[in-house]
Amino acid sequence: MRALCTTGSLLCAFGLLTTSAAQPPTPAQTADKSSPAVALVLASQAAGETNAASGAALVVYADGDLLTSYHLIKNAYAVQVRFKSGEVFDRVKLLGFDERRDIAAIRISASGLPVLPIASAAGVNPGDAVLSIFHAQTQPWSTSTGVISAFRLANEIPGAGSGFRVLQFTAPASPGASGGVLIDAKGRALGLITGSLNGGQSLNVAVPIENVIGLVDTPPAKTFANGSQLQPSQAGGQPAPVPTEPAAPAAAPPAPAQSASVKPALNLPPTVASVPASPEKPADVGNSKDREFILHHFTTMYVDARTAKYFGSDRLKADLADNKDFDALHISIVDDPKAADAILIVGYSPVWDFPFELKHQASSIVLLAGKGVGPFSGILGSKNVASEFVKAAKAYRNAPPQ
Repeated sequence: MRALCTTGSLLCAFGLLTTSAAQPPTPAQTADKSSPAVALVLASQAAGETNAASGAALVVYADGDLLTSYHLIKNAYAVQVRFKSGEVFDRVKLLGFDERRDIAAIRISASGLPVLPIASAAGVNPGDAVLSIFHAQTQPWSTSTGVISAFRLANEIPGAGSGFRVLQFTAPASPGASGGVLIDAKGRALGLITGSLNGGQSLNVAVPIENVIGLVDTPPAKTFANGSQLQPSQAGGQPAPVPTEPAAPAAAPPAPAQSASVKPALNLPPTVASVPASPEKPADVGNSKDREFILHHFTTMYVDARTAKYFGSDRLKADLADNKDFDALHISIVDDPKAADAILIVGYSPVWDFPFELKHQASSIVLLAGKGVGPFSGILGSKNVASEFVKAAKAYRNAPPQ
């Protein structure tokens, strides 16, 4: 007969806790839980066209903001968004886009949409298990499994573009995978699939979500035509090549003057959501909840002090390196602004004030703002800017990325 635990047995109670601990979800369970947050996007290029190209989009806010492939909707006339639940949305707006990374933000009139937690790509390692959800030809909400191969600059992968970082992974990507979502073993969204390189399924890449999530904070730039007549192409969406270095983006229609509404909090890990506000946040700093996530997770920064008048970028980089607390921020200073997640811009205003702003590269969100002072000395001004920047950033960098 199987022995029963007595109420007073601490050892037995401990055994019950350890043996009944939840096991990691299986890929099938992760896919089942995650797929409602991955929408099917249909896009046609001309009025009257009903046979639409298709791709995927990830819900990043429950009130209707999603991220998808820019090439899918770049020149679209009509767009439709469908969910696994059967809900269909025919009126879609274009928000911000990043043509270099081939990612765009779109908005639908919705509420209560399913949202996945977001994980930082900086926390993944080669060999970590991942799952992709995408729309393969006539088989929407397809899944595949694989592992992370590397987290590297796109420059290191032939034909992948330059000036931004990507996740390379092995989960097979099929036609229609553009905009699909890369998910870790804990069910957290890591990146958006931008395509496969010719010559092997092991060279699939995804753009980290943390680098493009700020695009949803751009005011609507375009409203697509009603997509109620659209149907998926029987041939399925074509696989997107990994984007190469594009020409200058086409000018978007003028954005409305009003600012974007403040978003609800993202479904972030507790260590991210609980980060305190910056002591140097003035009224004009972007108040988006994305700001906190980006501040906690960005890893590379370009320093631009050309307008500081009494000191230059090299002086400030040296003073940041000399600051004893800068290393603890885990921020790498890079020499190419295209390779930076954020740009620190320093100016000068009489007398001896050196205001600075830290801007997100992909979305231009102002992440931090403050000023240094240096009476009668540019050198002291540079050291004070370094000190004030570190002080402002520490509130967001006091825990390792998740």
